[in-house]
Amino acid sequence: MNFYKIFIFVALILAISIGQSEAGWLKKLGKRIERVGQHTRDATIQGLGIAQQAANVAATARG
Repeated sequence: MNFYKIFIFVALILAISIGQSEAGWLKKLGKRIERVGQHTRDATIQGLGIAQQAANVAATARG
């Protein structure tokens, strides 16, 4: 009976320590994904601005 309690205690401590280390790795991955999303958003906004300027130039050239 004591072995069972010790086993559960050790398993619980192990699960807590693995869970904390895993959270750090997952947080880093989330930040990388967020950064990629921000770069994509910024590039899209910049691309739309350039396309709009090109459309304005084309409309002005046509008269």
